[in-house]
Amino acid sequence: MTRNVISLLFLTTFGLSQNEEIVEITKHIGFTLDAEENRYYEVFNDISNFESAQFFQLDNGQIESRISYLEFTRTKISRKKFDLKTFVDLQVRLNFLPPITKDIRESYRKNLTYLRTKEILKNIPVGQFVEVNHVNGKKIRGTLLNFSKDRLYIQTPINVKRIKITSMERITFREKIIDQPELQKLIYAISALIGFAAMEVWNQQTNPIWGYRWHNRFIGGIFGLLAGSELYDTTMILLSKKTKFGLSSQELEKLNSK
Repeated sequence: MTRNVISLLFLTTFGLSQNEEIVEITKHIGFTLDAEENRYYEVFNDISNFESAQFFQLDNGQIESRISYLEFTRTKISRKKFDLKTFVDLQVRLNFLPPITKDIRESYRKNLTYLRTKEILKNIPVGQFVEVNHVNGKKIRGTLLNFSKDRLYIQTPINVKRIKITSMERITFREKIIDQPELQKLIYAISALIGFAAMEVWNQQTNPIWGYRWHNRFIGGIFGLLAGSELYDTTMILLSKKTKFGLSSQELEKLNSK
């Protein structure tokens, strides 16, 4: 009974305000439904990479929703029409639901990664190994050099590849490289000792004068430390957790379903 009365009031309101173009969804939502609200209220579950939606009253009395969604980093628009009763029923349903809280909004925001594509790509540490799934089916692997003007610059064994955001389906990277200072000290010490020992073997085979013996040992220790630094960095990268980020709606759906 209560819902029928509310529906009647909404219908009356629309009858009196046909000159208004944009329609308020509800008082607690306002005129724009954002991505977090859409997930919470489950309005457009069929729209991948939903960004926002607004509703407009047309001359024929129908309500048209104009839905913006993201494909890579480009905003696209989809339109969906409602008859007046269907839209009013939607408003009534939303009015009976509690407003979205700040905590719920934040929890949804963390999973809506497609809204932060450029931010995520900018924050990938330069110098780390990445793997890009290209839209043509190829995989490009190499060291990330830079992200600029919607392009990734990747150093492969052959050359530097420039890849547009719109050409990428997925990128695999390590969001954060772990650090283990105690292991670092151990690797450095062992590597320096190995370098020192290797040059000592060289000294015994070549029998240089006393001054050169210590020079060789010093050089061996330095090269050992350099090798240890590379070994430690590589080990930390390999032990760090991989992050897979989809840039197309299809890839995002695949990753979210796993």
